[in-house]
Order: sequence, then structure tokens, then C-alpha cells
Amino acid sequence: MDQWGKRVYNFARRYANDDHFANEVVQQTFIQAFEKLDQLKDPTKLQSGLYRIASNNCISQGRRLARRRQLEENGLIHTPDPANPSQVVERKELRDMVLKVLQMIPPEQRQVIIMKEYEGLKFREIAGILEASENTIKARMYYGLDAKRKIMIQNKLNKDLYYE
Repeated sequence: MDQWGKRVYNFARRYANDDHFANEVVQQTFIQAFEKLDQLKDPTKLQSGLYRIASNNCISQGRRLARRRQLEENGLIHTPDPANPSQVVERKELRDMVLKVLQMIPPEQRQVIIMKEYEGLKFREIAGILEASENTIKARMYYGLDAKRKIMIQNKLNKDLYYE
């Protein structure tokens, strides 16, 4: 649980750049995985199953947050401002900038970039998790990285600083 919990958390955190979001996704992912544990016929597919559930939960949670933001903007609900954090170290600032850039990339491309670049999965594994062909995954990776590069150029960010 600790090993997979951290991986799922990191995946969700990178997807949304939000700790609360990531914790919600982890909790929901493991609840769903536990409920479906008896359906797991091949234990070697646990990783791909967890990432698939987490990926779906990221999308669902993202939709819920988008609806909530829309309600906040329309003045239908109010969320108190979070406390301002103290000065953040330079590395965290850089990481946050990368995560902000990732937020501007379409979700399908963002998922592939996170799984490939941050989680170290192979295209074949990502294709299995997302139930898409390897060529589709490679295309999403290409277009996602291209979108990331364009956003960074548009915002005058030095690309060398943002590759971890």
C-alpha cells in the first residue's frame, strides 16, 4: 500500500498540481481497487489497474473541481482564501512552474507525459493502462511535449530549467 500509495499520489499531484486533489484521488483509487480486488485475475496487472483507476479518478475529480470553480466564479459558493505560504525554495518554484505548464496541456496528453516522464512507464504499459494503441500513446506524447514547448516559449520560460 505504501509503495503504490506514493506512486498514485505523485501521479495525481503532477496531474493537478494540488495536494488535496491528489489525496482525494489516492483515497478514491484505493477504495475502488479494494472493491474490485476479487476481480484481479493476474497480480502482475495490479500496477496498470491502479494507474487506470487513478487516471479515471483524476479526470472525474478534475471535472468536479471545474464545476466548483464555475460556481465560485458565479458567486454561488464561497471558498475562503488559503493562507499564504512562506517563501518557497527555488527547486519547488521550478517544479511548480513545470506543473502549471502541464495544467495547460490537454488531459489525455498530460496523462501520457506524467506516466512516461515522471512514473517511468513504457509506451506499451501506458497503452494498456489507458486502453489505447501504442501509436496513439506515442502521438499523445509527441503532441503533449510540443504543446509544453510552445507554452514555455510563449511564456518565455527556459526549457532547460524545467526538465527534471
